[in-house]
Amino acid sequence: MKRTATLLMALAIAAGFAAASQAHTFRGPEAPRRADIQLTFTKWFSPAFPNMMGVVGGDIPGKFGGAVLQVTPPDFSGRYLQIRSVYIVVATDPAKSFTARIQGTQDNTACTAVLDGRVVDGWLKGKHVHVEFKVISCTEAPDGTCFQGTITVKRGGSGN
Repeated sequence: MKRTATLLMALAIAAGFAAASQAHTFRGPEAPRRADIQLTFTKWFSPAFPNMMGVVGGDIPGKFGGAVLQVTPPDFSGRYLQIRSVYIVVATDPAKSFTARIQGTQDNTACTAVLDGRVVDGWLKGKHVHVEFKVISCTEAPDGTCFQGTITVKRGGSGN
């Protein structure tokens, strides 16, 4: 009986050390954190331009909303547009919802865009946002045109 109690006490102590070690490894201040939040999205204009709606997935599943705030007329060639938009991610977990203001260039020939900005409200406020998308055909949009891409929110520092 005494040997069983000693064995149980040794196992309990070992389990305690293992749990403490594991907590330190994964939750300690020096433990690396993933720098970026990666979202995928598909969006479309609804009910019409400039209002957007859609879905997000990846690290934050939920719904997408937004609006185009400004479009600078195309350059002389008609190939490029400068756009400013607001993106709203309504996460399934409300604590991870956020609003970002972004701006950048849409290439009408390649049917792609690259935009950058900041989270202006909600989770990760102040962090840098990078967006890339391409134009695709879809059934969700009334006109059959969707935009599919990624939203990257940089978690490391507010600068980028």
